[in-house]
Amino acid sequence: MAGTGSVVLFANAEGVILCRKGDADFMTGPHGRFFVPGASWVEKTAGTNAVGTCIATRTSVTVDTGEHYLHQFRTLCGAAAPIYNSSGHLAGVLAAYGTTPAAHSHTPGFIRTVAVMIENRRLVHEMSSEIVIHFHSVAEYIGTIKQGIAVFDRDGKLLGSNSAARTILRIDAEKLADTRFNDVFDNALPLPRIVDKAQALGSGVFPILLADGREVSLVVSVGARSHPTSALTNTPGKAAAEPGQARPGRSGVNVLLKDLDLGDPLMRRAISKASMILGSDIPLVIEGESGVGKEVFTAAFHNSGPRQHGPFVAVNCAAIPEGLIESELFGYEEGAFTGAKKKGYQGRLIQANGGTLFLDEIGDMPLALQGRLLRVLQERQATPLGSARSVPLDLSLVCATHRTLRAEVEAGRFREDLYYRLNGLRVQLPALRQRQDVAQLINLMISAESGGRRIELDPEVWQALLKHPWPGNIRQLQMVLRISLAILGSETQLTLQHLPDEFMQLEEPDRDSSPATHGPTDGNLASIELEAIRKAVTASDGNLSKAARALGISRKTLYRKLGKLPASPGGKAH
Repeated sequence: MAGTGSVVLFANAEGVILCRKGDADFMTGPHGRFFVPGASWVEKTAGTNAVGTCIATRTSVTVDTGEHYLHQFRTLCGAAAPIYNSSGHLAGVLAAYGTTPAAHSHTPGFIRTVAVMIENRRLVHEMSSEIVIHFHSVAEYIGTIKQGIAVFDRDGKLLGSNSAARTILRIDAEKLADTRFNDVFDNALPLPRIVDKAQALGSGVFPILLADGREVSLVVSVGARSHPTSALTNTPGKAAAEPGQARPGRSGVNVLLKDLDLGDPLMRRAISKASMILGSDIPLVIEGESGVGKEVFTAAFHNSGPRQHGPFVAVNCAAIPEGLIESELFGYEEGAFTGAKKKGYQGRLIQANGGTLFLDEIGDMPLALQGRLLRVLQERQATPLGSARSVPLDLSLVCATHRTLRAEVEAGRFREDLYYRLNGLRVQLPALRQRQDVAQLINLMISAESGGRRIELDPEVWQALLKHPWPGNIRQLQMVLRISLAILGSETQLTLQHLPDEFMQLEEPDRDSSPATHGPTDGNLASIELEAIRKAVTASDGNLSKAARALGISRKTLYRKLGKLPASPGGKAH
């Protein structure tokens, strides 16, 4: 919040501020005293204001300067959005206040987005042990803030929902307690059979009719307390999945290896190599800089192979404290050590049984633990701490690292025997700056982050995004786009003013640098656009419909722009 001249706060349903975080200068200035915890902002005491009016109208509101009732608030700009509980009743209000109208213009969309994210996360967290259904009329909206979320118990009773679900299903909060699954979903199958179907599909995405005949797509996730059918019952020899641990089913990334091919030759080579060992016991080692998408690549590898319906378990070896990583990987029996869970812990190796284990940053695994992992890989079985019983393992192993393992071996930080045991097929993922499909990747990310809404990017934005070196790779690009879309709000034209300040500050030096060194300038934006079109057409093997989709434009627009491309030596436009 430093330097923003603003404050973000959460108030309860009665308008009382419970917590706030603000810029230090703003909070110590003349307005800071209005935003202390315990202050009431309901209209009855504070007149027209963002928090109070949001509570009164139950909608997102913006109240600027002179629109405030009380004179002391008339230099403030406020934006607020309601947050509802699982029963459809107001739980509180998220709001932001500042004194700078220019900065405030981006705030309403951001506050609305965060409020929905909080509402959705709270609902799923509170009821994760039940049957949670994610749905929307557009399948691509599932997993975004546009999705409806409805929670049912094993008998089909509706326990809770988010605002989007109530809108899509056209039910009032007052009627939630009396609503059952087949009251809103017009399907001859009872809920347990729906769950069976979703589990059998792996990704769980399939169409279903609503009671009024409209079609939606849905995804079903099932918690420990609501396993209603034999499809979710543990078979002999398989360890039971505990809440919060891996469960049978695909990874959270619903893509296949072929879906990652957007036309870049280096990525295509990596995908082709990985596809050759699907279904084998050959370990896969993925190398690449931080943020290039190693976990997504691994999830796609898992989804594309014969173990796709088994669990996908990812472990970041660098993120777990050295003293805990052994128990985290191997698990332990009850009473194995001081502080152990009462019922013990399965461990990630056993959780991944029948599926895929992804060991990220394997180069950071403590040397003492590497020997035990080597033994597990050789014997294909794991023994939890404090147990005399070994569990046979059948899993696919994928490792990833940003280090050069051969150099780690020579430096004495990685066991040579484990290196050779893991050294199956090596795949190098290119850095984002090396890829030729960045434009297609940007359009895919924007489509996913915006819920499929058509967003136009100004040529200056394309210039900034395409010439940036992206040291944080895909992870950095995704965050820049996510922040930009939050700032964009309900607008549809993404301009430079919507890009994050930090990103633009990094771009500033390049604006005064040599074009020959740093790429195109404002004077040749048209050439950037034409080059992006040329790359998209090449990447799609001349399929103009596919190229238009990748660029986020219509075929008619693409045909018009293709007319501007210079002819090739053969006499045809590229």
